Amino acid sequence: MPQVPHRKFRQMTVRQMVARALEGRRMDAGGAVRRVRGIAALLAAGLPALAGAVPASAQGSDAYSFASPPSAQANRVYGVNRQTGEVSACQFERPEGNSVGVTRCFAAGEGAGPQRAGTYTLIATGYRGETGIFRVNGLTGEMSICYVRELPGAGGAVESKILCTPPAK
Repeated sequence: MPQVPHRKFRQMTVRQMVARALEGRRMDAGGAVRRVRGIAALLAAGLPALAGAVPASAQGSDAYSFASPPSAQANRVYGVNRQTGEVSACQFERPEGNSVGVTRCFAAGEGAGPQRAGTYTLIATGYRGETGIFRVNGLTGEMSICYVRELPGAGGAVESKILCTPPAK
């Protein structure tokens, strides 16, 4: 069996290993072949495209938290962006005369938009008549109650929006 000459291996960072693996020749927009190295090799090789190669299950699988209020009369689900605290809410409705229902989602109103960066989650109370939900920031301990309320809209129409009380602790 032929012997392979012994080479000393040096420790490399992951960045160095990826850059070395991607070193090579690349054709630029003008058709000229040029050699690219290091970070330029990563960018030229399409490193941003690698983000699309990540399975959907790994992309933001924990980006949102969902909960429903304890009320038996509410068929609503609330969602919160775990980083921004922005609250969403949707519910099932079946319009009269239709055999197929629709998912109705509500616009964010006062206090329901993005908050200070944090670690947010939703918590339902044990109160059976409650149709709202608590938004809790795990970093600061601040809480606010979020709920859907009908508000006067443009031209006298009624508009349902998600409202949240100011954070407090």
